Amino acid sequence: MIDIRELRYFVQVVRAGSFSRASMELNVAQPALSRQMQKLEEELGTALLLRHGRGVRPTAAGTLLLERAESILGHLRQLPDHIRDASEAMVGHVVLGLPPAAGLLIAPEIVSRFRARRPHATLHLKEGVSSSLEEWLLGRRLDIAVLHNPTMLPGLNLHTVINENMVVAGPGKGGPRDELGTIRWREIAETPLILPSLPHSNRRFIEQEAARRGVRLTLVQEVDSVAMTKVLVKRGFGSTILTYAAVAAEVASGEIDARRIDRPPLVSTIAIGTTQDAMMAPLAREVFELLRDVISSLVASGTWVGAQWVETLARR
Repeated sequence: MIDIRELRYFVQVVRAGSFSRASMELNVAQPALSRQMQKLEEELGTALLLRHGRGVRPTAAGTLLLERAESILGHLRQLPDHIRDASEAMVGHVVLGLPPAAGLLIAPEIVSRFRARRPHATLHLKEGVSSSLEEWLLGRRLDIAVLHNPTMLPGLNLHTVINENMVVAGPGKGGPRDELGTIRWREIAETPLILPSLPHSNRRFIEQEAARRGVRLTLVQEVDSVAMTKVLVKRGFGSTILTYAAVAAEVASGEIDARRIDRPPLVSTIAIGTTQDAMMAPLAREVFELLRDVISSLVASGTWVGAQWVETLARR
């Protein structure tokens, strides 16, 4: 089989008009160069070069090979640029689902990095609670989603990335605290709570964990909005259970008082959810890696307050 080196040597010999000059230009010993040309002629079954006193010139077959070889070598030289240009100009469309609170942290970073890397592609962000995001993933309305306490469902791949301690958030008490207080489950049972309605993933998770501990929750209001829940908490209509990151800004300003659930703690997980079909697309795989890197950097920098980086992968 003809290799690229033989073609390159052949082109150089014809251009130089002699083996000795080509040998110097290629930095290859002349006997080795001669053997390569003989091998090429044997592989093609015809003479390619006419030897004469002043050097060599191509035969008719050699002239035809020269034309083809120069074209092939030219394409090979351009190949890295073509691949690089194609990569930089990659087009496509990826739909990313984000939950409300986490989305406020993730969206600016993922959009910035995506635009810098793929200016000709589009990233569509869609907000929803995790139960809706799971449904949209399986219905192929999303390619990737960030999920709170996701359910293991057939066809859903889950890449857990974060653990977060949850807190009971109540009305502020006149100013920010230097440290979070704690609250036990028996106290939570007596706390009027504002929670999302089922099948919201947080409501499902909180109810399951409370039942495991023999605690009956006191629900006074169902609200399917984190922002609206926090407004009601500030106004004194009740308390809620959220991750600390969801209320960190309000705790810092003194508008909300947060107590860490203790003995045992209530630990929420965040996972990146995908489907096998969606991850077949190179652009979707790239967004997955970008998303993972964004979340990791938010945790490492302390921007995602109270989060602990973990990684586990589950496929169904």
